[in-house]
Amino acid sequence: MANLLHFFELTRNGDGEVEIADFLLRPALETDTVKIRDLIRRVKINPFDLKWQHFIVAETLQSVFLGCAQLKHHKDGSVELASLAVEEDFRRKGVAKALIEQLLTQSPRPLYLMCRPELGIFYRPFGFNAIEADEMPPYFRRMVRLIKVFVFFSRREGPLIMRLD
Repeated sequence: MANLLHFFELTRNGDGEVEIADFLLRPALETDTVKIRDLIRRVKINPFDLKWQHFIVAETLQSVFLGCAQLKHHKDGSVELASLAVEEDFRRKGVAKALIEQLLTQSPRPLYLMCRPELGIFYRPFGFNAIEADEMPPYFRRMVRLIKVFVFFSRREGPLIMRLD
């Protein structure tokens, strides 16, 4: 990946609303570790295996942290688009899209992701499609089984696993 990618920065207008100007994508630095972990915890997604070396981050030209995402390599050989998170004030501004598009340029196929079922519609335009358990690599089958145990007790729906070929 190139060291720096120029996109659009997000700024606030006089009414306090977020507007788009310029922002950057760059490989994460070790100094981003706390920001990444804090954001992942706040958005309540999988907080495990957060290796800063695998992340890219979005930030303004003034170094305001906007969001992050990573490619996770699993022991079974599968690769996952994971840990996609954007600060609440900067959502629906193209940050997640830019992070995904950048990671897609450097990821092997097939590429997998795990998300809440209602988010499937967000990933479909990138070419991801929902898959059934018999199409999943071992890592995802294990995760689905494990999550379903916890979900059963919380009465929520289990995760959606998607693949991009």
